[in-house]
Amino acid sequence: MHDHAGRPHTRAIVVVRSVHTAVFLVELSSILWLVVSGLVGRRDRSVKTAAALVAIEAGVFVANAGICPLTPMAERLGASRGSVSDIFLPGVVARTIPVWSSALVVLAAVLHARSVVRGPRGPVSPGRRPRATRPV
Repeated sequence: MHDHAGRPHTRAIVVVRSVHTAVFLVELSSILWLVVSGLVGRRDRSVKTAAALVAIEAGVFVANAGICPLTPMAERLGASRGSVSDIFLPGVVARTIPVWSSALVVLAAVLHARSVVRGPRGPVSPGRRPRATRPV
């Protein structure tokens, strides 16, 4: 989509790419937080939030045949490429995002499952009762 003079909608492209970049960074941060929190056995609201964000993004990605809906939107506005990850990631990393991000999500799930099976960790001081953990 172009303006009446045939030029791309530059401002709109900047907005879409900015939103796309923000979503990408939030999702990447969420995935990394799930891995880290799984390593340390943390189960709290932040973990639930990160898991929900990752699940929503995965659903959107799968429902759109493996393409973020913001990518074609930017291209319809006149962007030569709608993707944003290749702006700040090396090409091979940007092209393989679904592969390595999925692997990190699986790793996080395994770490959290391990944490749930093991239960609370750490020694309990004599005379002190272990703190109850809140259910996830």
